[in-house]
Amino acid sequence: MKTPLRVFALALLLSVLVHLTMLGSGLLPDAVIELPPDQALRKIDVKMQALALDTPAPPAVPTARLLPVGPAVDSAPHQPSARKHKRKRDASGAQARADTVADKAAEHPADLADASQPATESSKRAEASMPEAEPPASKPEKHAKAAEASAPATSNNDRPAGYLTPASALHRFPARAKLGYQTFYNGAMVGSGGLDWQQDGHRYTLEIRFNPLVGGNRRYLSQGQLGKQGLQPDSLQAWVGQDAKESARFDWSAGMLHFGDQGDKEVALRSGAQDVFSLAFQLGLKGGQLGTAPLQITTGKKVYEYPMTPSGETDYDTGSGKIRVIVFRAKGEDDITEFWLAPDFSNLPVRISRIDKSKRVELRAVLINVDGTEQWRLPARPMTRNNR
Repeated sequence: MKTPLRVFALALLLSVLVHLTMLGSGLLPDAVIELPPDQALRKIDVKMQALALDTPAPPAVPTARLLPVGPAVDSAPHQPSARKHKRKRDASGAQARADTVADKAAEHPADLADASQPATESSKRAEASMPEAEPPASKPEKHAKAAEASAPATSNNDRPAGYLTPASALHRFPARAKLGYQTFYNGAMVGSGGLDWQQDGHRYTLEIRFNPLVGGNRRYLSQGQLGKQGLQPDSLQAWVGQDAKESARFDWSAGMLHFGDQGDKEVALRSGAQDVFSLAFQLGLKGGQLGTAPLQITTGKKVYEYPMTPSGETDYDTGSGKIRVIVFRAKGEDDITEFWLAPDFSNLPVRISRIDKSKRVELRAVLINVDGTEQWRLPARPMTRNNR
């Protein structure tokens, strides 16, 4: 009886070793983001801008319309006069209308009147006050200047080759954003993840998902309000599978922060407090300017207090291009939390990591979608050893 058990245990062990070997050897089909454990930081040479919350619809492209030079065309259905139209009754209605327009053009070649204006004496006064039309030779230059003025202003041409930027500059904090991540544990990719952000100018919802290769899926939901001070969380809830786990409840009226696996712990709630996920978006919205005083931050299990200021600038090297990022690094007593925010992509977090004495957990972005438009996706490619 012992021999079959030993054989089964040995087979199980070999299976685990084979899967771990495949995971680390680069045989998996998807590309993997690989970064050194501690990225060197440069001096910040670009200011991260605070972004507006509202996302109005893009303005309509203005259409040039010349005011009438001659008498305006009556908006009523045109009745052909006896002087001009002694037409055969068998002519089609479409041909008759075309001939009418041609006759009008022959009489008034510069007439581009607005059909909604009645023919009054004011039209004659407008005719006298109108400047002369530009000669045709000047039109190409005019159109070229107009096109140049309407083009989005970007600094992509000033960026060295090899950097990733959106198709057009993103100047507002998104109403919706989706980011896809790879999840790493102590340097090994252990699964995938995702982030969904939504806001309507008054409230926000932020959902984060971890899908490990082994074990139950984890999900976090942060919800709260939006105002002049940015994000003000109301709650953070974690799940493993379908089971509710740690949580945090921000009771702003009573000034208390409830947290823990059962929500039975509490501390005094400080102004500007954030949960560990809303913090990344508060930094992005405010352009990283949260002051130098320590911030109260909760993971749902614990509560920390430390300042969150920019530590430096570096590049998020995806293997298919680099994304410029500003790194915010907070050092607690026995842990470090990092947010890598991308100024070119609405200050969104392309990398999030938490490091303590025993582990290093990271999210590395492989997909950025802003307001329904996919701005970047890591191309899939066959992996070789050492990602070369």
